[in-house]
Amino acid sequence: MSDFRADTVSGKLTTFMHRARAEGVAEPVRHEAKRLILNQLKASVGATGQQAVRLMLDWAMAEAQGGGGAHVHWFGTSLPPALAAMVNGALYEVLDFHDTYIPCFMHAVSGVLPAVFAEAEAGGHSGTAVVDALAIGLEVELAVATMLMPTGYYRGMVPAGLTGGVGAAAACALLRGLDASQTQHALGLAMCTPAGIYEAAGSHTLAWITGNAARTGLQAAALASRGFTAPPTAFEGDQGMFKTHSDEDRAKIDGILASLGTEWRIFGQTYKVVPTETITHGPVECALAILPRAGGRVVERIDIKVQEIVVTIVDGRRERFGRPSSTPQATFDLCHCVAAAWLRGQFTTAETSAPCYTDAEVIALSDRIKLTADPGRPTFEGCTMTVTFADGSSESHNVDYFLGTPNARVPDSTLIDLLEQYGAGVLPAGRAHAIADAVLTLDTAPDIHGLIRLLNKD
Repeated sequence: MSDFRADTVSGKLTTFMHRARAEGVAEPVRHEAKRLILNQLKASVGATGQQAVRLMLDWAMAEAQGGGGAHVHWFGTSLPPALAAMVNGALYEVLDFHDTYIPCFMHAVSGVLPAVFAEAEAGGHSGTAVVDALAIGLEVELAVATMLMPTGYYRGMVPAGLTGGVGAAAACALLRGLDASQTQHALGLAMCTPAGIYEAAGSHTLAWITGNAARTGLQAAALASRGFTAPPTAFEGDQGMFKTHSDEDRAKIDGILASLGTEWRIFGQTYKVVPTETITHGPVECALAILPRAGGRVVERIDIKVQEIVVTIVDGRRERFGRPSSTPQATFDLCHCVAAAWLRGQFTTAETSAPCYTDAEVIALSDRIKLTADPGRPTFEGCTMTVTFADGSSESHNVDYFLGTPNARVPDSTLIDLLEQYGAGVLPAGRAHAIADAVLTLDTAPDIHGLIRLLNKD
């Protein structure tokens, strides 16, 4: 007899998952899921030389001892699915060039998609099954994150470390065809094993946290398929995920669960057009907008009005790191990123590399950037920048929604261009467009093997 508990949070999530799969995912949702796949690929193609990725890949190859089943993007290395998912999760995370779900301060796709790819490659699942599992898994993850945030984040937890495993478990459970009871156990197992604190920012550990979320979710579904059990009240129980990892009001839970399938949170994702963390995008966009008006004038100072939490985050990191001394620290240093964008006239991975973060001119300008809390800013999607020059003149620019947010949507063509730009030197000519075509038609493919072959750099 089934031990499925439909009255619990994991039970209601399971019911949504199975209903959504049975009814079929709507075409606009599928298209958004495919855009998010494309976004993750452009986020990772330029990351193959990152030390965190190389170290993790070396470790995974040693752990695998020659085993295979799924591939690491861009390297062509075959690993057991759980290890491939972990390394690909790190690839997605390391440049901080992926997605952001701003209401929850999280990168939702990076913990789910690697597990989906690894499970689908090993299991030979169809393209439609992959796209639908990703979309539904993300909705489960975002619903759980919405229940836990923002106080889970304020406690110091990495949101994707908390919930990425739950989304990955949901998606892999669908791909494996688990029944309701098994699916509930997979979700419960992932809910009982979240990991990741934000002290990791600026180090290799953040990439590990994301990779670990992908691996945890994949393994949770695999264990549940074998009869491994978890508590049905893993989320709302007296010692469950909700109580131990947030300070939210329990009253919000029912409304969030009721919205599943009618309000698709996948459409609230933000896409990054420059490789740095989300709070930095508005300031970098402002700097590059003002720069053509500078006319060679010497900068005296740069003042940026931002949401209050941005000031708190930036001040806290400067207190911990001082000036950047590594690429991860430069990526997470807003003042460095703005100074680099102004002086280099662009913002790419080169602007977070050692030649830039050790540049005396960049350091000097970074020290002349001041952030001020703007009580009128509801989120960090926007900011106002004023550049004051040595002659006393000034130029200002305001951004309410930086490019890539839901209110300033990035077209598919821009995502393809970014894949091509960051794939230069990694991919052969024409490969970026072939990958894009394969992604955007994935739901018509018999499996994902053709796409995976394209993701090998040879």
